[in-house]
Amino acid sequence: MIILGINYLSESTVSLIKNGKLIFAISEERINRKKNWYGIPYHSIKIAKKIVKNKIDYVVTCGLSALNNMMPNDKEYKKKEIIISKSNLPKKIKNRQIKFLKKRRDHEDNVINKRTLHVINILKKEFKNINIYDHHTAHAASAAFYSSYKSCYVLTIDGWGDDASSKIFKFNKKGLKLISQTNTFDSLGYFYGSITKLLGFKPHQHEGKILGLAAYGKPERAYKEISKMISFDKKNLRFVGNYENGIYQANYNNKNLNYLKQKFSKEDISAAAQKILEENVIKCVDSLDKKKFNIALAGGVFANVKLNQKIMELEKVKDLFIFPNMGDGGLSTGAAALEYYGKSNKKPIIPDNYYLGLKYTDSEILNEIKKNNLRYTKPTNLPFFVAKKLSEEKIVAHFNDKMEFGPRALGNRSILCSAKKNEINIELNKKLNRTEFMPFAPIIMKKYLNKYFKFKKGLKNFEHMTMTTKCRK
Repeated sequence: MIILGINYLSESTVSLIKNGKLIFAISEERINRKKNWYGIPYHSIKIAKKIVKNKIDYVVTCGLSALNNMMPNDKEYKKKEIIISKSNLPKKIKNRQIKFLKKRRDHEDNVINKRTLHVINILKKEFKNINIYDHHTAHAASAAFYSSYKSCYVLTIDGWGDDASSKIFKFNKKGLKLISQTNTFDSLGYFYGSITKLLGFKPHQHEGKILGLAAYGKPERAYKEISKMISFDKKNLRFVGNYENGIYQANYNNKNLNYLKQKFSKEDISAAAQKILEENVIKCVDSLDKKKFNIALAGGVFANVKLNQKIMELEKVKDLFIFPNMGDGGLSTGAAALEYYGKSNKKPIIPDNYYLGLKYTDSEILNEIKKNNLRYTKPTNLPFFVAKKLSEEKIVAHFNDKMEFGPRALGNRSILCSAKKNEINIELNKKLNRTEFMPFAPIIMKKYLNKYFKFKKGLKNFEHMTMTTKCRK
C-alpha cells in the first residue's frame, strides 16, 4: 500500500508512506528555494511519483471544512459579540472589536469555501482517489502515531486550520478521540504572531526571534498589559481571546497593540509574550488529567523550544514527543498516517530518523562544483578532515546524505563551527544576515550528555532539536 500525503499550506510538503513506512518527505521550498512557499507542491509530487514509479494507491490532503461546505460558527461569533457589547469598553472600541469579528468571519468563509475548495478541486481532478482530512486531526496524527506511545494526550496549537486553532485528543489503540477545541478567533498562534508583527518581524516565520529576544527582557514590565489579551478556560479546556479588554484580535496585523511599543522595549514585550504563552499552555496541559501521562504535540506553536521544555518539566508529564515537522509542513505526514491507519488498522512504522528528503550522488555534486568553477579536493578521511578544521576554529558547511524533514538543520544540511570561539556568534550571524540575538544549537556526543546538560525525559526531542534543556555550570 502506497500513500501520498500532500500539504498545500505554508511550507507545502509531500510525504510517502509505503506499507506503513515513511520512505520520503520533503518541503517544496527545498526545491524552489522560496522560504515558507505555499501552494500545490508540484515539484515534490513529481519526485515522489518517480520514487514509487507512479504506483500510488491513495492520495490524501487536509481541508475537510471546505469539503463539508462548512461556514464559520455563527453561534460562537454571536456569543463573542454579546460579551464585547456588555463590556465596559468605550463605544468606539466596542465597535472596532465587533467590526473585526465580522471581518474575521468573512475571511474564514472566503478561505474555507473559496480558496481551500479551489485547491481541493484542482487536486481532485488530478487524483481521482483522494481523501480529505481535518487539519488539526492530521497534526494530532503526526504527533501521536510517531510518538511510540500506546496511549497519550495529544495537543495541537497553531494560527488556525479548518474549524479550530487548537484541539485536544486522547490517543489509544482505538485511535484519536477529540476532547475539546478552541475557536479560530481565540487563537494562541495569532497572539504570538501579532507580537512578532508588532516588533517588526515576519509572522509565521520569525516567531523564533521573539523567543530569542525574550531572553534579554524582563517579563514583569509588560506582563500586566499583554496578559489581558488571552487566557485559558479550564472548565471547557480551551483558549480564550479576551476581545472585551479591547486589545486582542485573531490577526497578525493587530493595530490595538501599537501603544505597547511606546511604553515598553522590544525585549520586555517579547519576554512578557513568551511568559504568557508558556503560562496558558501549561494551564492547559495541567488540566488534562490528575494522574501522570504522556503527551504528544504538533502545530506551529510547538516550534517554540522553550515552551516545550516547560511542558517537559511538569511533574504530571511522564514523557513528551514533538513531531519534528510540527508546523503545517507535517500535515502531509499526518494525513498519510491517518489513511494508513484507516485502511490497515495498523499504526505506521516509526522512522529511525527524519532524514527523509533528497540525496545526491558524488557525480551530481561534482558537476555542480565544476559548473560554478569552485576549487575542490576530496580528503581520504572526510570525518577526520572536518574535525581538524573545526579544531582550527574554521567554519564548515556540511552537505551530506538525505535532507532533513522539518525546520531544523540536523547535521546533513548544517553549518558547523567550534564552540570554543567566543566571537563565533557575531561572525556567523553577520555572514548569514541573522539577527544578532539569535541563538545557536550545540551538538554533542550522547555519552557526554549528562556531563553538560540536566534532563530526565524527552531525550528523543533533542535528536530533532525541538526542545531546550538546562545546562550545568
